[in-house]
Amino acid sequence: MEKQLDEVRLQMLKNQINPHFLFNTLNMISSMAQIEDALVTEKMISALSSLFRYNLSTDSVMPLERELKVVQDYMYLQQMRFGQRFQYMTDISPQTLDILIPSFSLQPLVENAVLHGLSKRSRGGKILIRTWLKDKKLVISVADTGEGIDKERLEEIRSSLRDGEEKKNGIGVGNIYRRVHGMYGDGEVFIFSTPLKGTAVQLSFTPDYHKNS
Repeated sequence: MEKQLDEVRLQMLKNQINPHFLFNTLNMISSMAQIEDALVTEKMISALSSLFRYNLSTDSVMPLERELKVVQDYMYLQQMRFGQRFQYMTDISPQTLDILIPSFSLQPLVENAVLHGLSKRSRGGKILIRTWLKDKKLVISVADTGEGIDKERLEEIRSSLRDGEEKKNGIGVGNIYRRVHGMYGDGEVFIFSTPLKGTAVQLSFTPDYHKNS
């Protein structure tokens, strides 16, 4: 038993070291790229470093503005990989930028849109993030013009979210659903989709704090 505990502790230590090592190494490579005047390489590495840095954060909430920066870095890397197949747009109410939202709640939704919606279409498509205030509630919408989801599969996803069966719909979406409902008394997560037209995931809740409060 003691040997197994030591192995677990070692693995936990490795899990702590590896992200920091990768993050620091990427920063070093980025500095070298800057010295060598490799601007595109520097920008790509900086975007990836930013994603690593954010992934190391233990904060449960982040300003919406910070979450959008993470998505911007992610989409930059995807566009460098796939070219102009993917278009990323935002329509953000300025009043919402400093509102604290569950950390790491937008990038997984955008990643799902890329992997399951847009990447399956040869011509790609668009991703649009919108935010607005409705009375005192914050509404965030992540929509794509991808493949969409058929009615039967959509209902299966909605049901598995309600039942907490994350493995059926992807850990990312299930985790976001659980946190939004657990952190806010009126928290809601809605999924709308039409086959061949696209999918939209909408988060809605009354925020508790602003970053300056």
